[in-house]
Amino acid sequence: MKFSFRGAPLGVSNPLLLLMAACSLSRAEDAAKIPPVPPPSETELRTVITKGLGFLATAGDQWMADKNCISCHHLAGLVWSHREAKARGFAVDEKKFTGWIAWCDERVKVKKPGIEEAAMMILALPERPAPELKSVITAFQQPDGAWKPGIQLATMQKRGAPDAQTNVNLLALLALGTPQPPPPEFEAARAKALDAMKADGKPTSMESMVFHLHYARRFGTPEETSALLQDVLKLQRGDGGWSFINGENMSDPLASGLVLHVLQPTAADPPTAEAISRAQRWLVNSQREDGSWAIDITHISKLDRSGTAKAKSFADTTGIYTYWGTSWAVLGLLQGVPVK
Repeated sequence: MKFSFRGAPLGVSNPLLLLMAACSLSRAEDAAKIPPVPPPSETELRTVITKGLGFLATAGDQWMADKNCISCHHLAGLVWSHREAKARGFAVDEKKFTGWIAWCDERVKVKKPGIEEAAMMILALPERPAPELKSVITAFQQPDGAWKPGIQLATMQKRGAPDAQTNVNLLALLALGTPQPPPPEFEAARAKALDAMKADGKPTSMESMVFHLHYARRFGTPEETSALLQDVLKLQRGDGGWSFINGENMSDPLASGLVLHVLQPTAADPPTAEAISRAQRWLVNSQREDGSWAIDITHISKLDRSGTAKAKSFADTTGIYTYWGTSWAVLGLLQGVPVK
């Protein structure tokens, strides 16, 4: 059977296919004409990172004063960013740093964290054994081997429930596999989770793609890792950033920082190096004066928070995403600064 467009058979001479091919070539030629972007200097990176750390410290202290939960978007990012900054010679207030960790430890005793919270804290401080956090993850593994994602991730974001399921499975296993070599509880949990992982669909968020790449690097094959890396690089936008929800038409600091954090091991590869330079430059140029990065939550959240009655919800959620995005922007940029 031959399909046709306005009566013309879809063959080599079909005008629609010729037009599509010409457009495709034009896009490829335009992409090839994009001039290389010189990477920011270490001095530039350090200046931007220092401002970002200042914002995270101030807003993080306010979160602890107002809230009674670790959260997957605040304390892990606060501690993780400052731990990596210390390793690179940034001035970090040691008393405040240990105080943040102590506050988190106390909250774990008072209020059991969710799976995402526990996993992120383990990844933020990989040198700590954290048996109480790992017990949260192992205790909540379901009979089918999967973990149940937090309701705010599964229902409030455009990523959808399947992507949230993929993400929590990856996060849980990455956390249980920390530190290296993987402890016994990781192998038992992974064996149980294999069927659930096979059922995971194609990620719709950059977060899931990044954690999948992290997982493949640690526990997968070189071929799988290379394929995932190419998938991530293909989604870089023209301005140098990435969008959190794949296909959204706006780059954001959350996704861009996540990607920079995972690209560094292959930074010697020329295409990856160019992608890193473009993303670094986009983040450097888009930082706000207070050290944070702006984020448009309408490109991530699927809830309608418009209208006067929902103004507080919109402001609160924007504040959460601003912090979340800033912590990952700082973590991503830190990868471009050598460890001292």
